[in-house]
Amino acid sequence: MKKWSLLFILFVLCATAYWFIAGDPFVTDVTNRLAAPSVEHPLGTDHLGRDVLSRLLLAGGITVGLSIAIVLTTATIGVALGTLSGFVNRRIEPIVTKVTDATIIFPDTVLAIVLAGVMGPSIQSLVLAISLIKWTSYTRLVHTLVMQESTKGHILAAHVNGLSKSKIACRHVLPAVCPHIIVVMSLDLGKVILLISAFSFIGLGVQLPLPEWGGMISEGRHYLGTNPTLVFWPAVCIVFTIVGSTRLSTKLSRHFQV
Repeated sequence: MKKWSLLFILFVLCATAYWFIAGDPFVTDVTNRLAAPSVEHPLGTDHLGRDVLSRLLLAGGITVGLSIAIVLTTATIGVALGTLSGFVNRRIEPIVTKVTDATIIFPDTVLAIVLAGVMGPSIQSLVLAISLIKWTSYTRLVHTLVMQESTKGHILAAHVNGLSKSKIACRHVLPAVCPHIIVVMSLDLGKVILLISAFSFIGLGVQLPLPEWGGMISEGRHYLGTNPTLVFWPAVCIVFTIVGSTRLSTKLSRHFQV
């Protein structure tokens, strides 16, 4: 684990150093378009003469940053609604259950595409569309876990001792539920990254001139015959990030024994 942590820190330091050396990833140079890798441009340039490596780094920050924001937002909503409906205030349980059931009926990706298409292509629409399909899974999971936890002996003892439901939830229920949620969040991070990249690829996600891995693949596919690396590098970034997310989820699952 320490070995991988050191490698990750080294990669971040190298990426940060190159970011300052490479300069602006938006600068175009059509006289140097589709250039081969060189000292000045380690991964070459794209069809507008922009440095591929600096754009990959910026796209990674945008993609991973948006994914983390979406996962944190949906998990927070899910934990709050799941705990309220499953333990603190059972009167709202039928409402929350009906809303989540009505949302889960539709295929996630199709529903997100429809929502993003209706709202128009933008980062805000992308985040909102994915968030609207993701909060339900967290709410249902937390609701189930909270219901299971509420039947345990120490929870019943806390009730007998006169603790309020909100205090019991904060002190006993949520600490038991959080490890499960953290594992799911780490696994979900890769899924959201793939969704963001797919939406950007079809033009409903991050818009130009901002780079995004899926958008870079969409731009580079027109030059597959002459310069396939324009598709290869962002695809590699997506694959390795998703694999890293999956490995992190596995390690967290073993650590928390869930």
